[in-house]
Amino acid sequence: MELFLPSIAALLISALIVFLVLPRLGAPVLVGLSVVLLVFCLYNHYTLFASEYRLSTWQEQLKWYAPVIMYGGLTIAVLMYLGYLFNSNGPSMFPASNISGEPTNVSEAVNNSAVAATNAVNAVSNAVGLGNVLGKANNKGNNSVLGNLGGILNSPKRNNNHALF
Repeated sequence: MELFLPSIAALLISALIVFLVLPRLGAPVLVGLSVVLLVFCLYNHYTLFASEYRLSTWQEQLKWYAPVIMYGGLTIAVLMYLGYLFNSNGPSMFPASNISGEPTNVSEAVNNSAVAATNAVNAVSNAVGLGNVLGKANNKGNNSVLGNLGGILNSPKRNNNHALF
């Protein structure tokens, strides 16, 4: 029995390490190992081809093109910015809203904000595939999130409208 307990303790400790510690170390170990191997490969590559890097001269001719590329890129960026500022819709990255005029009081502004928030939530939910979140459900509840969740969570025998398979 004296030989049996230490072996079980060693087995339990090793099981704890394998199941609790190692799964959390996978990503950091891979990142660290890849960084070390990248540095090692770069060092070996540079030591192996140091003379070729030192004697290489073909890229010296590219120095003459640097000002042309820089001025050309800067000119294109300035022209694009001016086109962005002076386009027909103005310098807005959002399309014109369908709210007619400016709100005249606080309640109108709050209502306009609520409509915009509802439209945004419904657009996101439709893109994700949840259906109309804030809208009214139709007669069977197929159009709301709660109706969809109810169809998923209920068994197929009690709710034939939402078959799982």
